[in-house]
Amino acid sequence: MTLKWSLLAKGMRPHAQLHAKLQQKISKLEVHLEHFPPDATHLQVALQRHPKKPIFIAALTLRLPSNILRAEKSGPDPIPAFDQAIKALLREVAVLKSALRRESQWKRVAIEAVLAQASLPRLAQVRSVTAV
Repeated sequence: MTLKWSLLAKGMRPHAQLHAKLQQKISKLEVHLEHFPPDATHLQVALQRHPKKPIFIAALTLRLPSNILRAEKSGPDPIPAFDQAIKALLREVAVLKSALRRESQWKRVAIEAVLAQASLPRLAQVRSVTAV
């Protein structure tokens, strides 16, 4: 899957190293989005240099068919700020995919099955004691 993305740089010029890092991290994000329709997903990357402070702000907006996910992080250099933002966005994607799969209901069923199996030997012991 090829993710469509756009870059908005404000107060700075993106250099080749930054473009390479963007492409590397976006390809990592594509792996997690392979089950979404490619024509309905879009990532907007906004990198901004603060006008007065020596910090950079990286904001990522991922548009999916069901939701819009956003992550914004800041740092002393644009690459670490972008790394932190992509990690936050990956966590949000994981939570969204889990909610779409309704994994919270799966875990309850699995936990109930484990508890039921753990209580069966106890019930057998109780029944054998009361039968005597």
